[in-house]
Amino acid sequence: MTIAHAEVIHISSPLLNQAPANSNSLQGVKTVTRTLGEVSRLEALLREVEDLRAISPELLERAIKEGLWYHVNPFRGALIRSLEIPVGARILEVGCGAGALTRALGEQGFKVVALEASEELAECARVRCAGLPNVEIITGYIEQVVHDQRFDFIICIDPVLPESEFYDPGLQLFSLCRKVLKSTGSLVMSIGNPLHAPGGVHIEPSREHVRGRGASLEALKQSLVSAGFTHCENYLTFPNHASPQLVVNPDEARRDRIFWVPILKQLYATSEVADGEMERWWRGIYFEGLEQSLAPGWMVVAHAHHVHSVLWKGSAVKQYVAVPSDTCQGESQNEKGVGICSIPGSNKNLVDLIVNASKPVVNSVKDYKNSLVNADMRIDELALKESVARTKLQDAHDSLVRAEERHTTELYTERESRRVREAELGLVLKQYHAVGAMCHDMREEGRKLKEMLEELRRRYVASEEWGSALAKRISETENELQEARSSLPFRLIPRIKEFFNKTTPRDVALESVRK
Repeated sequence: MTIAHAEVIHISSPLLNQAPANSNSLQGVKTVTRTLGEVSRLEALLREVEDLRAISPELLERAIKEGLWYHVNPFRGALIRSLEIPVGARILEVGCGAGALTRALGEQGFKVVALEASEELAECARVRCAGLPNVEIITGYIEQVVHDQRFDFIICIDPVLPESEFYDPGLQLFSLCRKVLKSTGSLVMSIGNPLHAPGGVHIEPSREHVRGRGASLEALKQSLVSAGFTHCENYLTFPNHASPQLVVNPDEARRDRIFWVPILKQLYATSEVADGEMERWWRGIYFEGLEQSLAPGWMVVAHAHHVHSVLWKGSAVKQYVAVPSDTCQGESQNEKGVGICSIPGSNKNLVDLIVNASKPVVNSVKDYKNSLVNADMRIDELALKESVARTKLQDAHDSLVRAEERHTTELYTERESRRVREAELGLVLKQYHAVGAMCHDMREEGRKLKEMLEELRRRYVASEEWGSALAKRISETENELQEARSSLPFRLIPRIKEFFNKTTPRDVALESVRK
């Protein structure tokens, strides 16, 4: 597995990591029950122990003896070690708790910002991660920290799903995760199977670890798709989802014909005969192809993009075992194709303590049957809620149908009134066009009248000029006539007329001849 100095942000319990102002839909959330006495004892233990490393012999031994094994379990990191995280990836991890995984991530060189909603657990995480400058613990909610940041991966361990989201479990959380993921990001989530109820065979040793309401694998996938994730991969975790010792890639295991059921005999081995019964039980489940539905827990990898890289590397089946530190190696395959991953211990005594403390509480198949009875009761309860929800859904559907019919009637009425308005508007438009045509004709007539007026004005000006010239000419002619009348020839005209009147033409002719 290749893990480099990527930047990791570690966030608190899912759905509880949202601000109370937006938590109206979260009122039905059942949180993980932790007594104040247990957290106080854990904080006192962390302050007393000098060695606070992820695998600290002193811390592990004392935690096992004092019943605080859940908070320091070294198998917690098996989920992340099963995947190959690219170099330099930015990771947002949901679920800080007391800092068990935060300490391991900080020791690997990641830049870790851990956000925990519980002040008591956040203080435990601060004590656990003391001395790591690359680790910061913050008490608060995800919306107070994550704003414009984008991440390559989001890791969510043991989410708490509200009962109000029975049909879309975790949709609010998944939508928020999708929002802060990059376009090529992925969500890695570990969740328990609701069939394995608290008090059954798959609970954390040393404490009644009560989880939130779970959901089926198919329901989770549907919610992830609804939240915007395009592709989902699921892996099986045994004996629980929070700190698995066996992680199985079911598709690759069947393809490579790796029979991993005998390993369960080692995981469930106790002083009783439960190991053999558990193996026979799971043989039947395996050969019926029901292992994905009945596994104690799942690790789901949801991608926010169609082109995604395969995070699962190595063997299709990976078993995590505690061994002395001088014999620790990386992942190695046994003769059956199972990858063996070492959890180092300082000595054989510590290894035995880790192995015994990690065994699930199971005595026989009777406990398993009791767990299934509890699961049946839970299924009946969910079926009742489903019936109520279906009734409400039917009522809502009927209301929707009535509203649709009312809307259809109103729409028909509106269409009729619109048709009438359109007809009236058409008539008005016709009248408007007719008036427009008349206006156009009137404008043409006005233009012609204007041209005629201009011509008359031009002729009037011309006639005035001609009249002035004529008056001037008349005046000049009158002057000339006056001058002519005053001249000698004009004065002789009467006499000449008189002369001609007295003489005859013959006399005139003779007179002219004489001259």
